[in-house]
Amino acid sequence: MSVKTRGRWLLGLMLGMGLWGPVTVHAATNLVRWPVVQSLAPRNCELESKQTRLYQLNRATMQLTPSGQAQTTSHWQRVGQVMVTQNKRLVTYWQVRHGTGGRVSWVLADAVRVNGTKVTDIKAPTRQPMRVVKMYQQANAVTRAANKLSYLPLKGAGRYTTAHILFRPTAAYLATQGLQNQPDKLRQSSGYYDHYHFKTALYLPQQLGGRLLNDPQSATFSADNRYLYVMYVNDQQPGGADQTGWVVRYDWQRLMALGAGQSGKMAMVRVAAAHQFDGTLTVFDRRVLAAIEVGPEFTAGHVQSLALNPKTNELWFISSTARDQPASVARLNPQSLTPDLKIAFTTGSGRLGDELTFDRAGQAYYWTHASQLRNGNVTLYRGTISSTTGVHFEQLAQGLANNPGFFAQSIGYNEVTGRLYLVSDESITSLPAAKLGHLTTSQVGEANFAGDREFEGLVFMHHSQEGFLLTNRGIELMRIIVDK
Repeated sequence: MSVKTRGRWLLGLMLGMGLWGPVTVHAATNLVRWPVVQSLAPRNCELESKQTRLYQLNRATMQLTPSGQAQTTSHWQRVGQVMVTQNKRLVTYWQVRHGTGGRVSWVLADAVRVNGTKVTDIKAPTRQPMRVVKMYQQANAVTRAANKLSYLPLKGAGRYTTAHILFRPTAAYLATQGLQNQPDKLRQSSGYYDHYHFKTALYLPQQLGGRLLNDPQSATFSADNRYLYVMYVNDQQPGGADQTGWVVRYDWQRLMALGAGQSGKMAMVRVAAAHQFDGTLTVFDRRVLAAIEVGPEFTAGHVQSLALNPKTNELWFISSTARDQPASVARLNPQSLTPDLKIAFTTGSGRLGDELTFDRAGQAYYWTHASQLRNGNVTLYRGTISSTTGVHFEQLAQGLANNPGFFAQSIGYNEVTGRLYLVSDESITSLPAAKLGHLTTSQVGEANFAGDREFEGLVFMHHSQEGFLLTNRGIELMRIIVDK
């Protein structure tokens, strides 16, 4: 098998880890075109702890049953892989054996560290201690507007509210096993006021440096638009304040200079990741990977909110919205790629959402909706987040009578046009930030798409109208193209 073929083989295997949904094991395996149980070339590995749970697999029923715990963490080899459906998600297990002739067992892939997958090209930032600002020090709260809350009826009257959809990988993703060299497109299917579509700008890797990167949640650009920060969560854990995550920093300008955004060369990041996994890195692969920095894992929450405040040049994300504990936001250190400040605060009678963006003046915004039906009202919030004065948000007196879709996924802000974008899966609502509180129906736009994609985030470059959609199945950043 040639290096090129082997890289393609391994990348197809890795990409399979990122396909999940309410499907059977056989359907999922057909999607990635691999047998249910896949043999892998032996690789030395270590288990996370001596308490790592071991399983036996019944190949007839594809059921895993516990068979005890590991007695040691070292001297293991990974020799196989299987993907099974658990709680409507595909979960990856690796087959491991102790030594060369020891007992063969199955363990969660997340509990295994495969030796030799990290290279010096991918820097390992040093974790920085996080300072926590207590509630009694910074107790600014989310407060309700003084005026009676009203909801603006929209021209679409709920016709453009997208119901819960079944996410599917794109046809090109499946046809190429993830090695897409040509840009894909996602066209608008219906809407008004806003007329645009999306076209691939950068295909992102599914795995890198021994870390699975199949569940991105948000993204933002640095103030000079050089770096793209993408925040991921560990999808083997339930969502919530205790979920762990990490940030990957992509040198956008360097990757674009290498040709990662050019038709015919767009697979380069995924190819480099596959070659790293296989231990067959080329000189060019190393140049590509040198533009990518994988940060440490930390307790992050569900992180749908990473955003840069262009006034202070600080990166912030919402780390907890739980009702049974204080709400909190955290500041991300751009060098260590870990939080260095956390502000915990009370929300009063209001509610902290999961999305976040800032305008050029440093004002922060998020949105929530009361239900996931087409007549679920949207509530809008505006406020400030500061490392010196704390957190303060106000619920605006005017909301929207219809939400864009089932899940609130993101909020974006275009610094040139001054418009906010409320993002749900396959549906986006836009409105002028300067008119919040006294919007008219004619100022709001709605746009629907029909690709069965999960919309993870909408991010704009600073001092620019360049906007990008972070989407999944497979993971990519798609540029907004305005339709003439």
